[in-house]
Amino acid sequence: MMQLVYDLCMSDLRTRQLALARRAILEACADLVTERRHLDFPMKDVAERAGVSLRTVYNHFPTREDLLDALGKAFDEEMSDRGGPSATDLHTRADLLRAVSVNLRLFDELGGISEAFAQMPLADAGRNSGRRARTELIVEHIKTLMPDVPEADATEIALMLRHLLSHRSWFWLSREYGLTTEQVSQVVAWAIATLIDAAQSGDLPSQMEEL
Repeated sequence: MMQLVYDLCMSDLRTRQLALARRAILEACADLVTERRHLDFPMKDVAERAGVSLRTVYNHFPTREDLLDALGKAFDEEMSDRGGPSATDLHTRADLLRAVSVNLRLFDELGGISEAFAQMPLADAGRNSGRRARTELIVEHIKTLMPDVPEADATEIALMLRHLLSHRSWFWLSREYGLTTEQVSQVVAWAIATLIDAAQSGDLPSQMEEL
């Protein structure tokens, strides 16, 4: 019986150690991406920053692509765990504007991982089928807020609103241009409301005169 208890304790300890090592590696990756502004870093730099062996890094993430994918998933999980609104929460205009405030605040709270995720290239984000599916779902929900707008125009506007809601908008406006998160929330919410109002009043992209 004592041996069984000992084995269970050791197994639990090992599980916690693995989780801590994985977390340290992901945080190190986020720090390197944020500092260097590119994804071309050696795995040994990740190991040194995380305080683990290179072998430990490869045990968790066989390739750099696996590590970057895991960083993106960790960002999504953190947002969900902290109550970030999902696409299925966007039923009304008020829901959409609330999502701006909540999500941008969470981006700021997550700090380094948000900054790193925002700097990942579009090619990397594009091959994430889960993220593409979520974007499509968000776009469809936003389009329901513009029932009288033609399909093509509504899709274009919804894609723009999706971009305004994203972590990349937060990153460039706050980290690159110096706005506070509160200021970003205000201007993004204003832009979203303005675009929806314009669309509903008939001021549509397809009706713009050629420049």
